[in-house]
Amino acid sequence: MIKLSISFLLTVIAVLLVILFLFTMYLLYQRQREIHFEKERDAYLQKYSQNWYDYLFNDELFSIVLVPRERAQVAAIEIIFSSYLKNADDVKFKHKIKDFSNLYLKKFYEQDLSSKRWSIRMNALYRIADLQIDELLDICQKFEKAKISEEEYFQLLKIYSLFQPNLFIERIKEPRANYSESEYRRLFILLEDDVFIRLFEDFNGWTKKIQFAAIDTAAVKRNMQYIDKLKQLLSHDMAEIKIRALKGLYEIGVIDEIESYVPFVTSEMWEVRLMVAKIFKYAPLNYTYPYLEQLLQDENWWVRSQAAKTIAEDRQGITKLQHFMESSNDQYAIEMAQEIVVRKQGIQ
Repeated sequence: MIKLSISFLLTVIAVLLVILFLFTMYLLYQRQREIHFEKERDAYLQKYSQNWYDYLFNDELFSIVLVPRERAQVAAIEIIFSSYLKNADDVKFKHKIKDFSNLYLKKFYEQDLSSKRWSIRMNALYRIADLQIDELLDICQKFEKAKISEEEYFQLLKIYSLFQPNLFIERIKEPRANYSESEYRRLFILLEDDVFIRLFEDFNGWTKKIQFAAIDTAAVKRNMQYIDKLKQLLSHDMAEIKIRALKGLYEIGVIDEIESYVPFVTSEMWEVRLMVAKIFKYAPLNYTYPYLEQLLQDENWWVRSQAAKTIAEDRQGITKLQHFMESSNDQYAIEMAQEIVVRKQGIQ
């Protein structure tokens, strides 16, 4: 029994040593591959970076030597393109990158989409979007039918938003697309204005997350054509929609008329009254002062403070506040006006 046990133990040790040896050899092999890959990538960068710059920005003729023949060269081109796309904003050079990617990089990313490794598939999806490889749209739609992760599907939505907006609108209606507000904003910011504005045409048909994200994105885009769409939401039943619409209008920073905002001066929600006090900074004080004076006497400290600040920003604002302090009986409002006047004069 003892001899059998020792023999068995030695066999196990031998097997483990063999496995350890094979694993070590595998790691060494992989490391050698990485070193070779990095050398090939760096050699391409060193040799052709200037050629790429001359072609993209100096209108030099395209040279066939720039076409990648292996993965390391593709990685080098990714580095070059990513650097330029982050630091330059010229339509002409972006068009060159798009044409090259569709012609010479497409096959590499198409292969990557069929990889068993999630990271490789994700990298391919990122590159398809960043490099505008729209010729892979059909492949992406086929890829969508496979069992993919939420992150992969999100990247597909990003690709659809760039290349096929109608398909994008269709997909976000589906229950499968259930992301956070911030993620929806990341998608909506990529949409062309004529597509993005469609989100407001059937506004009540969207989920709350999409509604909120659409309003916040309109504020970020700051496009004049969104003003009417946001103003229409001021009559919405949901308080949060009203507040966000007012915030969006404030961020856009243009008031074409003040009548739409006057009813909110007496709103039951202090957040709404606060936003109106902010928005009035974009209109002449001689039109808004009666309402700002009312807000200056609001029961809420934040509303009073904002009303005083808005008044003070006008050329005649300090004079108006001093007049108010002399004539008002509202001690809280007087103290607020006095605080803003002192602060404003201190800055000047």
